[in-house]
Amino acid sequence: MRYGLITMIILSLIGLVSCDQEPKETRERVIGYMGRARQNPYLAAKRYLQAGGHEVASMSGVLKFSDDEGLVFTPASSIRSVGDTDRVMDWVDEGGHLVVFLQRGEDYWYDLGEVSDHDPELWAEDGEELSGGVELMLQWLDLEVVEEWEEGDKWDRKESQYASGEVLPNVDECIVSLGGEEKFTLLLGGHLRIQTMDGEYFNDWKDQGEQHRFYSREYGYGRVTLLTDARAFRNPYLGMADHAKMLDYLAIGGGAVVFSLGEVPGFLTLLKEHGWMGLWGILALLVVWLWKNMPRFGPILDVEEGHSRNYAQQVMHAGKFFWRSKREDVLLLSLQDAVRSRSGHMQQEAVHSTDLYEKLAQSSGIDYEMVEDAMTRREARDAATMVKTTRTLQLLLQSI
Repeated sequence: MRYGLITMIILSLIGLVSCDQEPKETRERVIGYMGRARQNPYLAAKRYLQAGGHEVASMSGVLKFSDDEGLVFTPASSIRSVGDTDRVMDWVDEGGHLVVFLQRGEDYWYDLGEVSDHDPELWAEDGEELSGGVELMLQWLDLEVVEEWEEGDKWDRKESQYASGEVLPNVDECIVSLGGEEKFTLLLGGHLRIQTMDGEYFNDWKDQGEQHRFYSREYGYGRVTLLTDARAFRNPYLGMADHAKMLDYLAIGGGAVVFSLGEVPGFLTLLKEHGWMGLWGILALLVVWLWKNMPRFGPILDVEEGHSRNYAQQVMHAGKFFWRSKREDVLLLSLQDAVRSRSGHMQQEAVHSTDLYEKLAQSSGIDYEMVEDAMTRREARDAATMVKTTRTLQLLLQSI
């Protein structure tokens, strides 16, 4: 029986192993770049220009616009105020070249993966209106930006060709003319369009049509270039169309090249986005604390008559008030007048009477100099002098 049990166990294990197993399915999911390429969407453009011998840097926050910088790529969100516009346009006027991405230029947008951001409606929700600084810059360039919505391409962000960056959705093929025979093909999208307010200039660079996705105009000794879509120079799409060639052409002017990753959100913005629950908790605690500690003003109480302590407190508070207000002369004069009144010398000519001071010195036994100082002093900047003078005047009152 023992051998029979062992045989049954072995046969059971063989049956379990030989059973047909369901085939495994392997799925590949694109999550995007890792490392520096995830932090810097213009890393490919930066290294491409560095390989060509250019000095290139990337930064966040406020741009420097120094004299050694020749070409600056920046999202429109980095030009926030009129002061920013004045500083930027002064730099352009001296020979700088500013490239402004009206949409999709910040570093927080995803280019690859199932969470990629290629929907112009989403871009519009992120920045519904251009800042006052960008609007002022457009006025100085005699340009304006208008909205022109079109039915976008039907695309699924989970499809491998979009998730891996093989295809750039929601774009138009723009043929950019640079005034001569140079022409470049760029893939640009977005719902914004650029148009002129007073016609085109001779040295303008632009794509085809009356409303443009690419427009460049000279200003002083420099140039300002506007693009409705920044994806052409971002990591996955630099190799498409003539994007790399256009980047080479823009960097011909010399000087350092700077890529701005967008403005750095301030402390209050971060607190509003990530710490709003804590803010509401602090506000609730503040309301409870105020409700508990603030005085509750009821009906006016009747004044108690014949209570000597209240009068003494009133005199004490009045003295503190005059002392804090640096009006010690009021306190001294009141005591000095009381001494004169009790001695019968309230006449004006007796204010500095030496006879009065001699009589007070004899009656009180205090030196003449101390009596004269106490009766003529009008200020006492330190507490010790005030106490000494007041004590002398009180002794004089008691001696009369």
